[in-house]
Amino acid sequence: MLSKFSLYRLLLPTLAAVILVSRFEERVVCSFDANGADETSSSSRSISSPVPIVADGECGGGEAVHTQWEEAAPATADVKFTSVLDGTLGPSDAVMTLLVNGLVYNPMPVGKSHILMAGTSVVAILQDQQGFSWSNLEGLPGLSIIDVNGSVVVPGFIDMHVHVIGGGGELGPASRTPEAGLSQLVNAGLTTVVGILGTDCVSRSLENLRVKAVALKDDGLTAYMWSGCYRVPSPTITGSLIRDMVLIDEVVGAGEIAISDHRGSWPSTDVSVLSPDLLKMVSDARVGGMLTGKAGLVHAHMGQGPTMLDPLWDVINISKGAIPITQFVPTHISSRGPGLKEAAERWVAEGGRADLTSDQKGESAAFDTLVDWGKRPDFALDRISISSDGFGSLPLYDTSGKLLEYGVASPDSNLNTIRRLVLEAGWPLERALQFSTVNPATFLSLPRKGRLEVGVDADLLVIDAEQLDLQFVFAKGQMMKSPSWTKREPTPQKCLEFSEAPGFRL
Repeated sequence: MLSKFSLYRLLLPTLAAVILVSRFEERVVCSFDANGADETSSSSRSISSPVPIVADGECGGGEAVHTQWEEAAPATADVKFTSVLDGTLGPSDAVMTLLVNGLVYNPMPVGKSHILMAGTSVVAILQDQQGFSWSNLEGLPGLSIIDVNGSVVVPGFIDMHVHVIGGGGELGPASRTPEAGLSQLVNAGLTTVVGILGTDCVSRSLENLRVKAVALKDDGLTAYMWSGCYRVPSPTITGSLIRDMVLIDEVVGAGEIAISDHRGSWPSTDVSVLSPDLLKMVSDARVGGMLTGKAGLVHAHMGQGPTMLDPLWDVINISKGAIPITQFVPTHISSRGPGLKEAAERWVAEGGRADLTSDQKGESAAFDTLVDWGKRPDFALDRISISSDGFGSLPLYDTSGKLLEYGVASPDSNLNTIRRLVLEAGWPLERALQFSTVNPATFLSLPRKGRLEVGVDADLLVIDAEQLDLQFVFAKGQMMKSPSWTKREPTPQKCLEFSEAPGFRL
């Protein structure tokens, strides 16, 4: 049995370390409440949504002359909190967080449990039958307690295919899609993302992609990137894929490389050719993975060309098994018609892994494919993941291949697809969760992701038990979303007193 003393002894080093690096910044803000009144408050906050600073020092008048980032404080009605270092501790500042009375899935069902997060990790999962009451922790300095009251707690979602700096551009410069906002990713339940370029590797760059990944990390998410784009040979940051993987923490492999797609460069796999492009790329990705402990994958964008998965099979066959089939993760499997779906079934049966693009509003290809595969008792669903293609373009072509129009993909399609599998197809939640949690974590060699157990990163979602609506998001122990607040989400107009603008002069 875990005693109160032993648990305190476990937590004190983490608590002390976090307190030492805690920073409290005083800012005077005036904000508009729900009734339109302005009020002034002093609080400890981090950089977030834009706040116009006005010259006359009043919220209601004057022309905005400067913009400062400031964050709306999350609502605390559903949170008990204590104080640390004489500073009022809100939920976004908590040193430790205890979620009580949750129905936990890890992603397999665990039952009613209480999850303690400290620093960036899950440090304890307590159950009443263990003989230790979570109420013994009340009053622990720096601890916020959230009673989720029977809601479901699951691992944070992993999305290996997000255009975090935007995509598109195939109807000209004005058709480029916007980059991802932090709040949009958080509201989709994404705690780990892998950014990609896509078609355009001229006006969009890997350098920009890497900086965006770092920005998302600074804001609390876990962010990686694929090195390359549709074309082969693909661009790199350091001059080679291996160097990118070794020298840049965020790079996990090559992608998204267009295969059997009219926008690709039809890379050669023939060993009789002086430079068999795709074979060299996957070999470099594999070696880069060996040198770094990363997955070292080639993430292949699959088009509608008649060759389908044949170029990937060519690499496997030419190498005579030296390159394992798991070195590739082809994507867009469900959205290219029945031919590619059937080709993917053979690929998975041979030990390969495949990624489906989750369904946007009005779509059903991923849902229908998963329901079909789920009816087959011998189909290896643990080799399947889903991704959103978030912020990428949704192209519409005519029968001649002419691009007519496109929209922008939403990152919330993963949660929507999982919700449909549970509510419409009647799947157990744990069966549906695997596609955005443990499966992509396994593909990407991320042992601290995709699971809820002691020692892993504290990435988790709290969702409504009936409709699976998202309530809370935690990323590496930090609250990113509550029922009434999302980090970096645009808020009603707020302004700082002009005199409080640091370093600003007319």
